[in-house]
Amino acid sequence: MRKYFIIGKFYCLCFLALISSCKEVSDQKITTTSKEHIATYEQLDSMLDRSFQLYTDGDFDASLQNNLKTIKLAEAAKNNYAAHDSYSYLGYDYLVLGDTIQALESFNKSYQYAIASQEPILKANSYLDFASVYVNDSMQRDKGIEYFNKALTIYNEVNDSIGLQAAYLNYALVLFKRDDDAQFETVLDSLKNYSNHPGLHESFKTSVYNLEGKNALRKGRYQDAKVQFTRALALGKKNHFAQALEDIYKGLATTYEKEGDYAKAYTMLAKYDSVSQINLEKKSFLESKKATAKFEIEKVEEQLNQAQLEFALEEEKVKQRTLIAYVLVALIVFGIATIIFFYYLSHKRKTFIQTLKEKNKEIEKAKIEAEELARVKSDFFSTISHELRTPLYGVIGLTSILLEKHAHKKDLQELESLKFSADYLLALVNDVLHLNKLDSKKAQHHQDQDVFSLKELISNILSSFEYLRLQNQNKLEVEYKGSIPALIQGSSTELSQILMNLVGNACKFTEGGTIKIKVEGRTKNNQSTLKFAIKDTGQGIAPDKIKQIFEEFAQGESKNINYQGTGLGLCIVKKLLHSAGSDIHVASTPGKGSVFSFSMTYPIIEELQKPPNKNDIPMIPDITSLKESRILIVEDNRINQMVTQKILEKYGVICTIAQHGKEALQLLKQQSFDLVLMDINMPVMNGIQATQEIRTFSDIPIIALTAVELEEMREKIYKCGMNDIIVKPYDIESFEQTILKSLQEYRVQTA
Repeated sequence: MRKYFIIGKFYCLCFLALISSCKEVSDQKITTTSKEHIATYEQLDSMLDRSFQLYTDGDFDASLQNNLKTIKLAEAAKNNYAAHDSYSYLGYDYLVLGDTIQALESFNKSYQYAIASQEPILKANSYLDFASVYVNDSMQRDKGIEYFNKALTIYNEVNDSIGLQAAYLNYALVLFKRDDDAQFETVLDSLKNYSNHPGLHESFKTSVYNLEGKNALRKGRYQDAKVQFTRALALGKKNHFAQALEDIYKGLATTYEKEGDYAKAYTMLAKYDSVSQINLEKKSFLESKKATAKFEIEKVEEQLNQAQLEFALEEEKVKQRTLIAYVLVALIVFGIATIIFFYYLSHKRKTFIQTLKEKNKEIEKAKIEAEELARVKSDFFSTISHELRTPLYGVIGLTSILLEKHAHKKDLQELESLKFSADYLLALVNDVLHLNKLDSKKAQHHQDQDVFSLKELISNILSSFEYLRLQNQNKLEVEYKGSIPALIQGSSTELSQILMNLVGNACKFTEGGTIKIKVEGRTKNNQSTLKFAIKDTGQGIAPDKIKQIFEEFAQGESKNINYQGTGLGLCIVKKLLHSAGSDIHVASTPGKGSVFSFSMTYPIIEELQKPPNKNDIPMIPDITSLKESRILIVEDNRINQMVTQKILEKYGVICTIAQHGKEALQLLKQQSFDLVLMDINMPVMNGIQATQEIRTFSDIPIIALTAVELEEMREKIYKCGMNDIIVKPYDIESFEQTILKSLQEYRVQTA
C-alpha cells in the first residue's frame, strides 16, 4: 500500500491518492509472514485501508483510535510491514492536528520497523514521511530536500515508478514554492517521465498538469499555461477534485488577465469564488473535527503507551522463559569457542606479526622513494633554474647592449621584439619556479618580515608601470581612505608581488581607460586591516570565466597580443593570499571593467629605528666613479663573460676574466683587484669553494652571480663569506648599484 503526500500552497500534508495497484509490496508482506498470521494480515490490511479513508474524510479522532488498534495488533503479530504503515498513518494524524513532535516520534518508530523489515521501499516511504515534516519548516527545509533525494535514490534502485511519482511530485512542489527554477525544471522533467504509468491515479495527473500550468504562467508562457490548466480542469471536474479545482480556476483567471482577456478572466474568477466558498465550508467542518480530535490526543497517547508497555511485558516473559536455555547453550558454545579462539588468536598473532614486518619494510621503502623523489624534484628545479636563466642572461644582456648602441632604425623593431621575447620567457621561468615553491610550501608569507611604508611601496609599483601606462594610454590613480598607518610590519616583497600582478593585469586588459588602486584602512588594537581594491575600466571578464582565470596557465582574452602573459600571475596571487590567511574576490562586468579586492592585516609600527647619521655611511657615488676600477669576473660561460665585461667596460672598468674558481685564486694572489664577481656553478672549483679559500687571505668584496633560485642558495652564499648577491639575468641598473654599494663600503672600511 502506498500513499502520496502533496506539499503545496493549497495542500496541507494530506493524502492525495491511495495506489491500490501496489500489489507487489503486499505480496512481499505475505511471503515474509508465517502461515498462522495470514488471517491477521488480512485483518491488518483492512484496518490500514480504514485508516486512510478516515483520514481522507477528516475524521481524525476515529483515525487515531483505528491506528492505535492497528499498531497493537501489528506488534503482537510481529508484522513489521503493518507496524510501519500504521505508525506512519498515526504520524500524519498528529501532523494535521499540529503536534509536530509526536508526528516525528511516530515517523521514527515507523522508520525502525522499515529497517527491521529490510524492505527498501518501506525505508524510502519513511524518508518521504520525514520530508513532509521538514520542508514546511523554513529552518530545516534543506534537511527535508535531503530526505527527498534519499527516497528518490531508493525508488530508482528498485525501479519503483509509483514511489518515484510521489517523490518527484512532492519535491517539485517544494522547489516551485522556493522559486528554485533551475532545480525545479530538472525535477519536473523527471516527473513527466513517469506521468504515463498505466496505474497512475487521475488525482496525480491533475496535480502534475496544474503544476505545469503554474510554471508556464510564472514564466510568461500563457498559451502553454492555458493548455495545462485546461487538462487539469477536465480531470478535476470529472473526479470532483474540489480543492484542486479552486487552484486551477485561480490559475486560469490569472492567465486570461495577463493576456488581456478580461471577460474570460472574470468567468474563471467567478467559478473560483464558487468553488472556494464550498471548500471553505468543508474546511470549517474539518477544522471542527480537528478541534474535537485534539481533545482525544492525550487519551490516545496514554492508550498507545499502555499498549507498548503490554507488548514490552509480553516480550520480557518470553525472554525469561528462554533465558535459562540460552545460558546453558551459551556456556557450552563459549567453552568450545574459547578453545578455538585461543588457537586462532595464536595463529593470527604470528601471521599479523609477519604481515606487520612486511608492511613496515614497504612503508620504509616508500618513504625512501618519496624522499628521493622530493630531492630529485628539488634538484631538477634548481638545475633548470640555472640552465634556463644562464642563456637568458646572455640574450637579454646582448640585446640591451645592442639597443644602447643606437642601432639603425631598421633594426630597432627586431631588437625590441627579441628583448620582449627574452623578458617574456624570463617571466615564465620565474613564475613557474615561484609556483613550484608555493606548491611545495617553501614560500611562507611570514618570512622576510620588514618595516615599510605602504604609500611608498605603492608609489614605486605605479612608477614601474609607467611605460605600459603610456603605451596603452591609461591613467593610474591611487585613493586612500580611512586610517592608513605611516609604517607597517610584514612582507613587503609578498605584498609587492600581489599588487604587481593585479596592477599588471589591469594595465594589460585596459586601453585608453583608468586603473585605480583604492586602499581603505581600519585600525584596531595596534593592528591595521587594509582592504585593497584594484579597479579598471577595461574589457571585463565573462561570469563563466572568473573561476578559470585563477587556474595555472589560464589567460584572459586580451586584444593586445603584446601582453598575453604567462597565465600564472593570478594563480600566484591566490596562493600567496591563501598562505597569508586571505583570499581574492572578483567583481566584473564585460565591457565595463573589473575589480579585484583582498584584505591584509599588519602590525602598526609607531616609530622606525633612528636612521644612521649621514656622516657614518657616505652616499653611494655616481656610476662614473666605477672608472679605473679593477674587477675580476669569475664566469665559465663565454657569452656571459662577454655581456658582463661589455656592461662594465662602458663605464671605464678594467675587467679580468677567470674561467673557474681555481684560476680566480691564482689571479688574486698575483694581482690587485677592487672587487670580484663570482659565479656559483663552475667546473674545477665552484664559487662557494673559491670564496672560502679567498677569505683565508683577503677581505676583497665578492658579489655572487647566480642563476639558481635565491632562497635555496642565500644561506650558503652569505655563510661562505660573500658580501652580496646578483641574480641572473639581472636588471642592469640594479647590477650597477649593487657593485657601487659594495665598492663604496669596502673603500670606507679600508680608508
